[in-house]
Amino acid sequence: MTAPGPEPPFRVLGLVGLGLIGGSIAAQCRRAWPGVQIVGVDRPSVLAEARGRGLIDDEADRVEALATADLIVLAVPIPAILESIQALARVKVTGVVTDVGSTKRQIMAAARDAGLAAFVGGHPMAGAELGGLAHARPELFAGRPWLLVEGAAGGAILERLQIFLRGLGAAPQAIDAEQHDRVVACVSHLPQILSVALMNTAADAVGEAGLRTAGPAFADLTRLASSPVEVWTSILATNADFVAEALERLRANLPSGASSLSRGEWAADAFPRAGSARTRLSVLPPTRRE
Repeated sequence: MTAPGPEPPFRVLGLVGLGLIGGSIAAQCRRAWPGVQIVGVDRPSVLAEARGRGLIDDEADRVEALATADLIVLAVPIPAILESIQALARVKVTGVVTDVGSTKRQIMAAARDAGLAAFVGGHPMAGAELGGLAHARPELFAGRPWLLVEGAAGGAILERLQIFLRGLGAAPQAIDAEQHDRVVACVSHLPQILSVALMNTAADAVGEAGLRTAGPAFADLTRLASSPVEVWTSILATNADFVAEALERLRANLPSGASSLSRGEWAADAFPRAGSARTRLSVLPPTRRE
């Protein structure tokens, strides 16, 4: 594959959604290819902020206005991605279209049914618990996997998109939609559920006074509890089967009761296995405080 260079793989970039992901794409695209024209679609207040930060050159009030863009990135929640796919199909968009949705089966089916032949499903494995343009930063994707589902797009389109993503600092990786959803159920969706459940369990059990005694481990494990519900409702709904499967696997790995803890049986088995797996894993990003 050709490395990113001075010539951008796409000269006009349409960004639907300028939150944490869309804003970070714009910010790093400015660094990598200053000559790329970036057109944003979002609420007027967000577009004004993006213009003020120099992240976009032009703006539009609807996704259909991006029909002539070379690359369109749908960086919005899953319901809006599905609506945008239908809108782009109606105007017979000719450029490459991709998304950043956290599940892929329903999105890929929607693109196929709409006849978007140049659609590539995408999912950057990067983010933060706090969303919005205010938290966007150009280095968000540095060294992080960006999962791509080729669909019907073809190798030439996929290669151009990979060049673009490497310019953002990401490491693109091909995957199929079902494998994607099964994997992220364990490594992304399950951690989100655990963080929320742990926060609620501790808050109910010990109250605010007890929570104030918590140390760094509790803070690390509950960082995701601040994530926006409006984003996660649709993620969990479109991957409910694989998330349920991941939860069953988690239950099987939990202590079975007080006796297994008092006799040390669970710890003797679980800790060495977990420690060995964690040692082999060298790709996790450092915990952020944001």
